[in-house]
Order: sequence, then structure tokens, then C-alpha cells
Amino acid sequence: MSHILRRLGEAALQFRKVGANKWLPPVLSRRRAMVIRKEWLAQGKEWPYEHLVPGVPKNDPPFNGGKQRGHKRHVSQAERQAKIDAAMAKMPAAIAEYRASRRIPWDAVSPADRLLLTTRQIREKYVYKKLK
Repeated sequence: MSHILRRLGEAALQFRKVGANKWLPPVLSRRRAMVIRKEWLAQGKEWPYEHLVPGVPKNDPPFNGGKQRGHKRHVSQAERQAKIDAAMAKMPAAIAEYRASRRIPWDAVSPADRLLLTTRQIREKYVYKKLK
């Protein structure tokens, strides 16, 4: 699309008069012209056809110095990653604490329970009731 604009210039964005009373639409529609304008501004170029295809001023959102604002997920990605790294640093301690809370205290298990109960029953009796 931009090659048409380079070849025809300003005429590609204007209505064309054919004959006495007939007008044809521009070669590039307003929508396509806005797409090309957006590409130009994203590349940091100046849009020379602002008088024909005006758009949102470059200094207002969504354009900051010719660059698009982008998605929210890209803006907050650094702080989200920092939050994840902080949580991951705490993980080994949290896992060790979890495992310690689920470990069977064999010295507290009575000899009768060791003989008569399964490991799961011992865990329910000595570990899970303590957690509730």
C-alpha cells in the first residue's frame, strides 16, 4: 500500500474528478491511509499528508514520540517479573516448611500404632489432625 502512496503521492489520497460530474474515490481509502500513517509514525517518520489524512496528534496517546504505547502486559512486565523473582526466592524455604509440617514424627508414634496402623493412618492421626 505504501508503494502506491510513494508512486502517486498526494493524488492517491484525494478524490478524482472524471468528466464533468463524475467523481471517483481515492486510490487509497481513508482506512488504508490511516494504516500507512500509523506505520510511518511507528517508524519515527513524519507524516507529510497530515492536511489530507489527519489523525490523532503524535504527542497524545497512543503515540509518544512516534512510538506506540503498546499493551498493558508489556508495560507491567518488568514489575511482574520482579514480583515473580521475589516469590521464587522464597520458594525453597516455603517448600522446606511444607515438607516439615507433613513429616511423620516417628518418635511420637506409639509402638502399638506402628504395628497396627498403616502409614497413611499414622499420617492422619499424627500429622493431619495437628494441622487442623
